[in-house]
Amino acid sequence: MGPCRRRLRGASRGRLHPRWSRALCRADPALPGAAGYPLHRDAHAVARPRPAGGGRQHRGLLTRHRAMLSRTRGEHATREENAVDRDRMSGVTIGQLLERAVDRFGDRPAYVFAADDRVTFRELSERVDRAARGLMALGVEAGHRVSIWMPNNPEWVYLYLAVARIGAVLVPINTGFRVDEAAYVVGQSDSTMLIVSERFKYRDLIADAQTVLADDRVSARTLLVVGDNPPDGAVGMETLWSRAAEVSAEDLGKRTAAVDPDDVVLTLYTSGTTGFPKGAMHSHKVIRNMADAAERMRIGSDDTLVLYLPLFHVFGAAAVLTFAYTGGCIVLMEGFDVERSLELLERQRATVVYGLGTHYYDQINHPTFASRDLSSVRFCFAPSTGDLVRLATDKMGLAVNGYGMTETTSITAVPSPDDPEELRADTVGRPLPGFEAKIVGSDAETLPADTTGELVVRGHPVMLGYYKKPEATAAVLDPEGWFRTGDAAQLTPEGYIRYVGRIKDMFKVGGENVDPIEVETILMRHPAVSMAAVFGIADARLDEVGVACVQLKPGANTDESELIAHVKQRLAFFKVPRHAMILDEFPKTASGKIQKFRLRETFLDQQGTAT
Repeated sequence: MGPCRRRLRGASRGRLHPRWSRALCRADPALPGAAGYPLHRDAHAVARPRPAGGGRQHRGLLTRHRAMLSRTRGEHATREENAVDRDRMSGVTIGQLLERAVDRFGDRPAYVFAADDRVTFRELSERVDRAARGLMALGVEAGHRVSIWMPNNPEWVYLYLAVARIGAVLVPINTGFRVDEAAYVVGQSDSTMLIVSERFKYRDLIADAQTVLADDRVSARTLLVVGDNPPDGAVGMETLWSRAAEVSAEDLGKRTAAVDPDDVVLTLYTSGTTGFPKGAMHSHKVIRNMADAAERMRIGSDDTLVLYLPLFHVFGAAAVLTFAYTGGCIVLMEGFDVERSLELLERQRATVVYGLGTHYYDQINHPTFASRDLSSVRFCFAPSTGDLVRLATDKMGLAVNGYGMTETTSITAVPSPDDPEELRADTVGRPLPGFEAKIVGSDAETLPADTTGELVVRGHPVMLGYYKKPEATAAVLDPEGWFRTGDAAQLTPEGYIRYVGRIKDMFKVGGENVDPIEVETILMRHPAVSMAAVFGIADARLDEVGVACVQLKPGANTDESELIAHVKQRLAFFKVPRHAMILDEFPKTASGKIQKFRLRETFLDQQGTAT
């Protein structure tokens, strides 16, 4: 996702850093700092001019904001009860979390799947238990790794929770990965089983999965297919359900009772925005982080979330646990479709919205947005830029920024809805309980407040390590448990984090530092630009110069010289890109993050062709 606090049983645990136990168990909410989340760091798609027109979603907007602020001011006794409950989450497994949800929210809706198929928490638990017994019958043991390669669907949720329930480790695979990338993940993770759906968009995932299993790097031999027509040699869901009868409830109970909160439960591979993925290991203790995030964002049992973020992504996987803790309802989409998402937000009366900058921008600029009744939306989690947070607040519901990454269990820092807009938009908030954060210089010295340096964090939500990559782990985790995020940031005297940008993304023009996000923000304020990405390339005279890649709004028109002039009027000369390139579409991961390394390759290829 780093350090493990206990020796592995099998290969699912390991003592990577023997001195981390006390540091990682620390969970002091009074700490002034902790770190976080550039979900926004890779999703540069916001600061655009606001579209004209109000629409029905503006009716009662002020009332909704006031109601939100009123809701956040719960009685002191209730807050104390919640704090005690969250503390208990540090010693709970995901299987026990589901049992708690049944006890507290049994017949309340947990999920709405396609065609309004509503599933209560009690029904969810029954299906998860049946899937868990089926997996046991198929030979999945505690500590085994199970890869899953498919889009969001009900079985994804059931199998995710079932794998966790029996002490195995889930290894989600990005649906945007090609066969070679997927084979690398299945092989490098030592998975014993691969789960796929029949198709995803234009892809035949069964055929791709068979190619993966034939790869020399892969030892997995069991293929579980979610669909009606599993091929010869594969196991279908009907077989899984029927074989569940071979394992008694008593045997399942013994297996689940043996699961320890310190056990690895998820190995999440980085999304490949900068290169080849690494598997970040997380234990069941991620639950505590989700409980703390829910409290900070005031998410409760009356909330409904339309989830189009992919479950293979840490953001989506975390939402499943957050709503299992709060008792809220998730309306699950297979993936993001802008018109369908707006339809469901309206029809299902969603109260909470999770999304990246690309999602919010596409929704707000969709032709039907102004006519949608989104008055039920009271809160938007929008980890991106300050301009996006303000836009989402104006058009949808009170929004907050945020910070996190695969290695730090999704949400590391987030503002409170109580915070003024300046803090909700222009900082990524305060660290959640359980995190410590500081800003360090190039020699690892701690820097004073309001000074830019590298953000480093530690605490129980930090990953246990990169699977079978001790050198990569040691490069980002020191013996005292501090994780180097690779992000430039500042820490205010009040403990709020100002995100500056990826250190590796920053470049120097003639000795002057250039922050790509600053230039991207200016570009996206051009009326023709929908998305922008800026990076540096080598230059013989200045060491590096900037390249701006932009995607235009539908029907818009501009050229490279106009874009460069737009920046030149607004920023210092050394920040102005030397080159600009207009693209029809940006290369992205399946979760919507822009892949700058591919943009760089495209630009350099074009330059080579031109010369």
